[in-house]
Amino acid sequence: MQFARSRDGAGRDSGQVIVFTVIALIAFVGMAAFVVDVGYAYFTQRSLQASADAAALAGAQQLPDASAATNTATQFGTGKSAKNAITRATVSETITTKCLTSIPGCSPVNAVVVDETAHVNSFFAQLVGLSKYDVHVRATACAPCGVKPLDVMVVLDRTGSMCQDSSGANDPTCFDLNNAKTGIRTFLSFMDKSVDAVGLAVLPPAANAAATCSTPSGASYNSSGAPYLMVPLSQDYKLKDGSLNSSSSLVSTLNCIKGGGTTSYASAIDVAQAELVAHGRAGVQKAIIFLSDGAANTGPSFLLKTSQARAQPCHAGITAASNARGAGTVVYSIGYALADDTGGCKADTGAVEKPAITVWQAMQGIADAGNFYDKPSPGQLNTIFTQIASGIGNEHIP
Repeated sequence: MQFARSRDGAGRDSGQVIVFTVIALIAFVGMAAFVVDVGYAYFTQRSLQASADAAALAGAQQLPDASAATNTATQFGTGKSAKNAITRATVSETITTKCLTSIPGCSPVNAVVVDETAHVNSFFAQLVGLSKYDVHVRATACAPCGVKPLDVMVVLDRTGSMCQDSSGANDPTCFDLNNAKTGIRTFLSFMDKSVDAVGLAVLPPAANAAATCSTPSGASYNSSGAPYLMVPLSQDYKLKDGSLNSSSSLVSTLNCIKGGGTTSYASAIDVAQAELVAHGRAGVQKAIIFLSDGAANTGPSFLLKTSQARAQPCHAGITAASNARGAGTVVYSIGYALADDTGGCKADTGAVEKPAITVWQAMQGIADAGNFYDKPSPGQLNTIFTQIASGIGNEHIP
């Protein structure tokens, strides 16, 4: 009797072990399935986040140009032809730009936002009715990302060649000069008047303070009192709604200036730097944007013939810019249709400048490394001024 009972108990114990083993195996398989599915979803989420981060950072490099920022972010996103495409899941992507009001300097946008959602198919969780996981990530990148006020002097070449066509014939529409004006207005549209001050200097200088809107003459270089500074640093160039203030001294003067005269770089750059020193704000990054369509070929007659400004007008421009950089000013230069200038860099006597230098070398030498922009053929300068506006707040600023 006892032996029989012992055998019956062993059978029951054996059956219980089998049941527990099966339950444990099911639980183990379920946990393994959960780990595989969740691990795969997590891996997809990290890949998605990396893609969103890359897209946002790439797009932010193009700010404040919202269109360019969006297009660049798209190139680095998760689309089929994008650099960080994800093919193992169905991904939807939304890229927007916006103004982060907590960061001063938003004009018109200062941030790129990338939202990405992936539908990740499950492997084992389908057994319990969960066919997919939805993974969402977001990345935001800004530029500029802090208070970075600027004092900027624009130096505009308004010589007679800016009102000529490529063959040297007079162009009554002043196509080149008007393109330069449009580019500067575009630049102003990206500046924030609450933190950025902008002024305007020109070459040749005006005959006198009352001749701002008159046709200039190369003879004005020979007057030591002729004004190069048309508008000192100012912050009233925009209205409250963000549109340009046509009644401001800066915008109205830009709109009215005319073309005429010959080219001399140095004094205009020197005057721009002097304005930054005299009226620029302490602790604020200073910058000069210099635009010209040709080589310097003259200098003030009141200086000695052996002075650099007269004997080496192009080199004198480089020297002036170098002095500005030495004082901490960031210098940009824009060469506009330089190929149309067949005369090259010459002394005011007409002799070739020594040592010889080309107009391209002169314009490159004026700018900081990497800050020379070449517009080889006549046309709109909006893109270049937009690129400068995008980068000017981020360079050489602690």
